[in-house]
Amino acid sequence: MYKRLVFTLLLAVCGMAVFAQAKPRLGILPFVGGTGGDGETVATLFSLQSDVQGAFTVVPRTSAVNALIAEQDFQMSGYTDSDTIARIGNMLNADFVVSGHIRRFVDRNLLITTIVEVETFEQMAGDYREYRNIEEIPSLLPAVSRKMIDAARRDTSRLPKLAIAPFYIANKGVNERDAEVLAQILAVEIVNTGRYAVLPRTSTMQAALDELEIQMSGYTSEEGAKALGRATNAEYVLSAEARSLGNINMFIAQILHVEDGSQLAGDSRNYRVVEDGMRLMPELALLLTDKAGAASRIGTRNRALARAAMLEDPAKLWSVGASVGTSVATPWAIGTVRGTLAPWRYTFFDIGCDVGFITQIEGAGYWSLYPFVRYAAFAPFRNSGGWYIGAGGGVMLAEYTFDDLTQSKTVYAAELATGFLFWDFLDISYTLRTDFASVSHKAAVGFTVRFK
Repeated sequence: MYKRLVFTLLLAVCGMAVFAQAKPRLGILPFVGGTGGDGETVATLFSLQSDVQGAFTVVPRTSAVNALIAEQDFQMSGYTDSDTIARIGNMLNADFVVSGHIRRFVDRNLLITTIVEVETFEQMAGDYREYRNIEEIPSLLPAVSRKMIDAARRDTSRLPKLAIAPFYIANKGVNERDAEVLAQILAVEIVNTGRYAVLPRTSTMQAALDELEIQMSGYTSEEGAKALGRATNAEYVLSAEARSLGNINMFIAQILHVEDGSQLAGDSRNYRVVEDGMRLMPELALLLTDKAGAASRIGTRNRALARAAMLEDPAKLWSVGASVGTSVATPWAIGTVRGTLAPWRYTFFDIGCDVGFITQIEGAGYWSLYPFVRYAAFAPFRNSGGWYIGAGGGVMLAEYTFDDLTQSKTVYAAELATGFLFWDFLDISYTLRTDFASVSHKAAVGFTVRFK
């Protein structure tokens, strides 16, 4: 009995050890493109995600790897330098390597994250997310990490291989930095369609092109496609370029057969600024990978984007709510229902109705309705809620009852209102109203449901 118990415990310990060793090893490189220590901080925060620690054995960077990063200056531009990533991954004895970019634009920023399998050079997944302040990045990382974990678990062995050819800028009218960001996003979107096993650009691929002195101008030659195929053992090649025509930039992409250099799919999108291009790259990826179903999927995606642009922008306040308050006069008790419409950022229309009860006139019954409309400015807080101030007007429909006598009264009023929305649900407000003969005040507290 004792021997059997010891044997069972040993089996359990061995099983736990095997299970622990079964977790793939993950190397995390500093995110490039930030200022100061932003890249290292983001990489550290990514490694601390509970999902990441549960799915991988996170490999700490060695001094040799840090020296290599410093030597390379690790300024990855355009497509991810898979050779450098694979080299670092091998030094770390890692199965996968996560790397990322922090891109800065005029009024917004972009966090681009990729995961590469070290042995095959394959880019398993990619993700890109917009943010306004660097402090928002920690809130983005849980979703990003889950996407990387799901990708690492995928079996892509039966997918056709697609090599990413070096990106080409056709003329000087194109913003090279913006075009390279769009090339990265297109590659990410193609990876995420799940139609191909994507092989990012490598120095081996570049050497094959240099040997043939191939100048890619959008339409890669037959010999160029064959050379890339031999260098990467891929069946297809993604070739992309950017051109300009006046104020319009054109992003052209095509997928070519390696065997004969013929085109499998190709399309283009026009854009003026990089923000437009970012919205169009997913469409281009669908057209390249699923021409037949692209129209339906693009329509679905555009509807989702329209909803997100309307409801998910923190500078747009779409809400409904109710509150209770008082004017410390007639009416003493006020209940309010209201809703806000925000077609533009930082402003909104406030539409509602007050229901009033209780008058200061002794012996009188009282009720009133006060429908109102306002136009307000909105200043969002960093994480949730915000402050608002607006002006508008309404009409007071009141009725007084004295024994058998009923008296109705209609008063038109202008008003100024301000308030704070805390945590996107608690609303505290103050309203000043006047019919230009007298002034009343209303203080209220209420509950708001914000659509996001």
